[in-house]
Amino acid sequence: MTIFLNCIKRVFQKGWSLLFIFVIPVILIVFLIVVKSQEVQYKIGIIDEDNTLFTQDFIKQLEGQYKIINLTSNDDVKSKVINSELDGGLLFQQGFTESLLDGEDVSVLIYDIAGTDIFGPVKVYVSSYVSSAKKIASASGGDEKIFYQGMDYYKNSAFNVTYESSLKYAGSERDVSNAVKSLGFIASGMIFLMTFSTRLILQDKLSGVYDRIAVTPISRFSYLLQNMLACFVIAAIQSVLLLSIIASIVDFPFGQTFEQKQEVLLVCLAFSLVCVALGIAISRFSNTRLMAGSLSTLIYFPMLMLGGCFWPREIMPKFAQQIGDFFPTTWFLQAGKDVIAGKGIAAASQQLLYLLCFAALLIFVSFIVRNEKVRT
Repeated sequence: MTIFLNCIKRVFQKGWSLLFIFVIPVILIVFLIVVKSQEVQYKIGIIDEDNTLFTQDFIKQLEGQYKIINLTSNDDVKSKVINSELDGGLLFQQGFTESLLDGEDVSVLIYDIAGTDIFGPVKVYVSSYVSSAKKIASASGGDEKIFYQGMDYYKNSAFNVTYESSLKYAGSERDVSNAVKSLGFIASGMIFLMTFSTRLILQDKLSGVYDRIAVTPISRFSYLLQNMLACFVIAAIQSVLLLSIIASIVDFPFGQTFEQKQEVLLVCLAFSLVCVALGIAISRFSNTRLMAGSLSTLIYFPMLMLGGCFWPREIMPKFAQQIGDFFPTTWFLQAGKDVIAGKGIAAASQQLLYLLCFAALLIFVSFIVRNEKVRT
């Protein structure tokens, strides 16, 4: 284990290595999480042509979450949305509540920018509220008094008990969303390991250390394996520290139980293995530091951006989302979302399998490729 211990020693004896692997990622991640975790304040224009107790109460519910601007039928909502004066608009047409009580299939007219999902959370909320109102109206048999009693029970979350107790920890939707965002920033910190593991092996190749191994009892296979294990141990330490520090600074958990926190750590370790394997593979195919740096940049920036580490994948065009489906960062964040939402490690088994298979493929290629003549 001489190479293994020497590799770890080379990391910890240089202050700048610790700075880039541990300190800077923590500072950047915490800063970005604090900025990104702020509640998005949607600006919604509403035209209420129905003007009933139901629509007025619905608008009050929306006012508790979004910035509401009351409009009239004379206002051009489409132009306001196109000109970014509003994030979206809602129209309650005349007779909306009456049709709802009569059991008709009614819906709120929504104005937003076509081809984007920026207004998606509002649309989901409105759709869910109206869908619940339809069921309550149907159960009330069209009786207005019973209908409004049912809506009062609904607003008091009387119907959410069964759903919330079905998961080990569902948390609030915002908590889960913020925790997944933080995993995206943690992934960007883990990418530093890919660059670091590339630098270590390439440095040995350029200095002649890698060539001199051929005349020692240590095989090149053992050299690569010990370097990879050392980088993985450092990645494990990094994962534990980042999860612990961020959870203690930012006001949201990576799971409420010890079991869930272990599951999140397991997902992070699987992604760490991918990062280390990528670094080893790049070092094997690179002959110069410039080549290694170019390959690293070419690989990890698309991974982070299209994988959803910097912004939600839902706001990207459909073709970009389809490309991102093949990136390990996408598998990592989906697995993290499943375990944080309380679905258990079994729900993330497919994504974990993808990560492990991808890492195994990279390691296999790295060990069989022979690119030994690198010194000039």
